[in-house]
Amino acid sequence: MKGIAFWFLLIASLFATAGMIWGIQMSITQDHAMAGAHAHNNLIGWVTMAIYGLYYAAVPAAGQSRLAMLHFWVAFIGALGFVIGLAMVLSGGSPLLVSIASFVVLLGMLIFVYTIFTNRSALSRD
Repeated sequence: MKGIAFWFLLIASLFATAGMIWGIQMSITQDHAMAGAHAHNNLIGWVTMAIYGLYYAAVPAAGQSRLAMLHFWVAFIGALGFVIGLAMVLSGGSPLLVSIASFVVLLGMLIFVYTIFTNRSALSRD
C-alpha cells in the first residue's frame, strides 16, 4: 500500500495507539474526566481516518488527486484539533478550538462524500 491510503492508515493507527494509552492511564488513575475526549479520539482519529484510508486503498484512482491530499490534511487537522479542543473544554477551558475543529471535521466528511460520489464508477463491478 502506498500513497494517501498509507498516510490515512498510519495516522489512524497512531490515534488508536494514543487512545489505548489514554484509556489505560484513565483506568490506572480511576480519573475518567477525559472520557469524552478519549472516545472522540478513538472515533474521529482512529475509526474515521481508517475508513478514509481503506476507501482510498479500495479506490486508488480517488487518491491520485490534489483533493485527496487536501482531504488528508483537513481530516488530520480536524481530528487533532477536535480531541485537543474537547480535552481543553473538559478541563474548564474555552470551547473555541473544539468549535472550529468541529467544522473542520465536517468539512473533511463533506470532501469524503464528494470523493465517493465523483468516483462511484470506480467501485462498480459490471
